[in-house]
Amino acid sequence: MIERAIENWLTSTNERNYQTPFCQVLLSKGHRIIYVSSHRPMEQGKDIITVDKVGECCAYQLKTGGIDLKKWREILGEVKELMELPIVHPSVDKSKIHKSFLVANGEIIDEVRIQIDQINEDNKRKDRKYSYLDVINGKTLLKEFIDAQGEFIPQELEDFDLFLKLYLADGADFLPKKEYFEFLDKTVFADVHRQKANVMNAISSSTILVAYSLNPYQLKNNYYALFEAWACLAGSIVRYAQKSGFEKEGWQDSYNLAFSEIIRSLSLLKEEMLQREDFLEGDWRGDGALVYRARATIVLGSVAALEVHFHLADNSYAKDERILKKIKENIPLLWLCGESAFPYLFNIVKYLELSGEQAIAQSLLNGIFIGTLNENAPRKEEGLPSPYYGISEIFESLFRVSPEMIDLKQFSGSSYILGALILMLARRDARKMLEDNWRKLTYMNLHEFRLDKEEDIFTWHAKEGTNHSEFPKQTQSWAELQKEAGNFEGAPNLLIEHLDLLRFFILVCPHRANKLIIGLLDSSGMP
Repeated sequence: MIERAIENWLTSTNERNYQTPFCQVLLSKGHRIIYVSSHRPMEQGKDIITVDKVGECCAYQLKTGGIDLKKWREILGEVKELMELPIVHPSVDKSKIHKSFLVANGEIIDEVRIQIDQINEDNKRKDRKYSYLDVINGKTLLKEFIDAQGEFIPQELEDFDLFLKLYLADGADFLPKKEYFEFLDKTVFADVHRQKANVMNAISSSTILVAYSLNPYQLKNNYYALFEAWACLAGSIVRYAQKSGFEKEGWQDSYNLAFSEIIRSLSLLKEEMLQREDFLEGDWRGDGALVYRARATIVLGSVAALEVHFHLADNSYAKDERILKKIKENIPLLWLCGESAFPYLFNIVKYLELSGEQAIAQSLLNGIFIGTLNENAPRKEEGLPSPYYGISEIFESLFRVSPEMIDLKQFSGSSYILGALILMLARRDARKMLEDNWRKLTYMNLHEFRLDKEEDIFTWHAKEGTNHSEFPKQTQSWAELQKEAGNFEGAPNLLIEHLDLLRFFILVCPHRANKLIIGLLDSSGMP
């Protein structure tokens, strides 16, 4: 049954969606991936370039569906580039002939195979220094993917049922993140192995398993759900490798594949946003007001995180003026619907600062701080839901869809994000803002869940940890507060090494955005 699900995914997906799992198959065969296409022009017919385990360079061109004579004539120019043009890469000797592979997730008809054989024979007979073209069809791909899963294909009825729920989900909806983490933990990462081969097999299988479980979201071009899923996987890989004591070199390539999908999905979300005039989705009559504001906050915050990543990863990155314009135009729409919205707003603040818009950024930060302080003030009838409640749960309660209503009274007089906000203001020398509101702050109970195991920051539900609460001091030294805001001594290396992932991961798991993580992210890129 699981094999049929994989087959259905493979035959219905496109080349871009099976590119990453195919890369993982190549990694499991001992290849070293040196290039993966972003499907832009001028890539000389090569979607993937690898060096195999015997040191030979291989180039792959991926296609969607079957290849008949008509399609063959359409792609012949690309195929010739694949075979004839040398690989241009610093680690490749251009004088050596590479191997070429045409890959399709459908069947390649015999007439096309005959022409390929004739081209190969003609090149050999005329002693042309072109590579030999081999083919990999849908049946071969299917076998490769199934074999790569090995023991990690869901076997227990409960696990298989969970897989089907994910595979048959509504692709237009949010990703069921809790269930996704549960599925990975039960099916792939359940056992902590100490042998390198077992750890590698688990991590390799996870990439392929996630790829075809995302079929409903791929069909709907739901880029935000795809982003969340790959972020879940990237975090799970880091956590599992840490638990297993596995050296980074052994799992870095698989992690890089997942992280590249995070960037790709958000890049597609960015382009979709820029092509639209508004944030409407579907019938406008049921998509206005709070729903519209929530979507604008999520999309703008996610795209801002992407732009911050690009800026910090490359000092020469030119800011996208279209994004800046979009954010500035829509600042009035931003909505602190609950504390789970804070990571989106945090990334918008950081993006505005990196774009030279410090005044707007400070105004937004002040608004988040005052809004949280006022909405969660003691004795308020309704407070902002904690970061453990996402937008779906908030709307279900707000619109009386769910029988389990959120008791908003429980959030009065407490907050999970105020501690991080206080330190953000201290880093920006916003002394007057804090002084004017310090008396109110001293009545607020600042919550934080402190994990026993540092790697559990990368999971949805951590079983080991303690709930910590404290009230701010009645009198606070400004010098001490600024010292605390800039002191990260003793921060776990695991967090420091994965700040690039954490910037995205706190969007997926907002309850992991504690003041240490926000502090580390906030300090990166600050003047």
